[in-house]
Amino acid sequence: MAAFSSPQGNYCANCGTSLDPGTLVCSKCRRFTHARELEEISTRARQFAATGQLAAARDQWLAALQLLPPGSNQQRAVQREIDKLDQKLSPQKTDWKKRLGPLGILIAALVKFKSAILILLTKGKFLISILAFLGLYWSLFGWWFAVGFAGSVLLHEMGHYFMVRRFGFAAELPMFLPGLGAYVKWNGVNVDPGIRGQISLAGPLFGFISGLISYGIFLSTGHGVWLAVAHVAGWLNLLNLIPVFIFDGASALNAVGLQGRLALLLVSLVMWYMLRENLFLLVALGTGYRIWKRDFPPEPRQGIAYYFIALAIANGFLSWFSFNRAHLLFPR
Repeated sequence: MAAFSSPQGNYCANCGTSLDPGTLVCSKCRRFTHARELEEISTRARQFAATGQLAAARDQWLAALQLLPPGSNQQRAVQREIDKLDQKLSPQKTDWKKRLGPLGILIAALVKFKSAILILLTKGKFLISILAFLGLYWSLFGWWFAVGFAGSVLLHEMGHYFMVRRFGFAAELPMFLPGLGAYVKWNGVNVDPGIRGQISLAGPLFGFISGLISYGIFLSTGHGVWLAVAHVAGWLNLLNLIPVFIFDGASALNAVGLQGRLALLLVSLVMWYMLRENLFLLVALGTGYRIWKRDFPPEPRQGIAYYFIALAIANGFLSWFSFNRAHLLFPR
C-alpha cells in the first residue's frame, strides 16, 4: 500500500493513519508508505536487467533504496541486487589465452609459475651446486648414497643457516662444492664469540641429527647404504670439530677458556684411546695447539665447552658404531 495526500496532509492508504513527511513505515499497520512505488520500481529494474541495461537497472534499485527503512530485510535485499550489478558492471578480466592463442597460454603459464621461476632466478647457485654435488657422488657411489650424503651435508649447513637467521644476521642458502663440501655465506661484524660459537656448533648438531635419521632409515629398510651414510655423517661432523683452520671447531673454540679447552683435550684423548678413531687425536692436537697459542676469550663461555664436548662424543660414537655395525652385518 502507498500513502496518499490530502489538503490536510499525508495519510496511509491502508489504514488512513496520518503520517509525518518522510515517514517510510506506517506506525499503526506497519506497511511501507511507498509500497506501490517500490513495486513499480522493482518491476522496471528487473526489466532493464533482463534487456542488458545494467546501469539503468542499478539506478532503479538505488531509487528504491531511498524509500526503504534502513536495516530492513527489504533494504538488504535491494542492496544485494545493487552489489550483483556492481560486479557485472566492473571491468572484466581479459582472457589473454583466447586473445593471444599459444602466446597467451605461455604468458598465463609464466604468471602461474612465477614463484617457481623467481626461486630459480634467486636461488640458482644453490640449486645448481647441489645438483652438481649429487651428480658427482651418484657417479661414484650410486643414487641412494648420493641422496643420503647430500641430505646430510645440507642439514649440516642448514644448521648454520637457521642459527644465523635466528640471531638476526643475513645469510645465503648453502653453496655446495663437489668433492669438498659446502658452506653458508653470512654477514656479521664484531659478533660476540658466544654467538659465533653457537652458529658454528649448530652445523655439527644438525649433522649428527642427519646421521641419526640415516641410521633410523637403515633400521626400517635394512639397506646398508644408509648405515654408510650414518657413518660418514658422524665422521665428517667430528672432522669439522677440529679446532683449527676453517673448521667449525676453530671458531667455536674462540668462546672457550683454558678450563674448557683442557676438558676438551682430555675427553678427546680418552675417546681416541677407547674408540681408536684418529680424528679424536686430531681434535686433541688442535686443542693443545690453541692452548699453547693462549688465544683465550675475555669472557669464557663454559656452556660452549660442554656443547663442544657433547657433540664430539656424539658424532664420534655415531661414526664408530655405524662402521662396526656395518662390518658385523656385511662382512667381506
